[in-house]
Amino acid sequence: MDDFFIDLNDAAQGVGVGVVSESSMSGFASKKIELFKETEGERKARLDEIVTLEKVKVEEAREHRKMMLDIERERLALDKQRLHMEAEKKEKEEDERILAINLDQCLPMQRMYYQALQEDIIQKLMSQHRGPTH
Repeated sequence: MDDFFIDLNDAAQGVGVGVVSESSMSGFASKKIELFKETEGERKARLDEIVTLEKVKVEEAREHRKMMLDIERERLALDKQRLHMEAEKKEKEEDERILAINLDQCLPMQRMYYQALQEDIIQKLMSQHRGPTH
């Protein structure tokens, strides 16, 4: 087993046909191992780069989700504020409508009903002007 022929492609072309010694073979093996190590090193470097890129991608996605959540919270707060303002406006319009009713033109039962509502509205307005401490 000390001697063997090298690559058959080379032999077919007439290049390097001959006997290869065992020492030459160990040189080939060490070169092959060296190339394998380089390939493994390149593969590890490439995988490390992929892992780093994936970590960046995950972090960016997390930040994006956080930003979207903050935007949604802000939108909900603005919607809540808008709805509150609309409700206040409707209440004010209804109060104005009730206060504008001429009680002298109402039937007795309507008069009692609207008079009580008008008194409640006036009381509410007075308490708002005095503040919650009075």
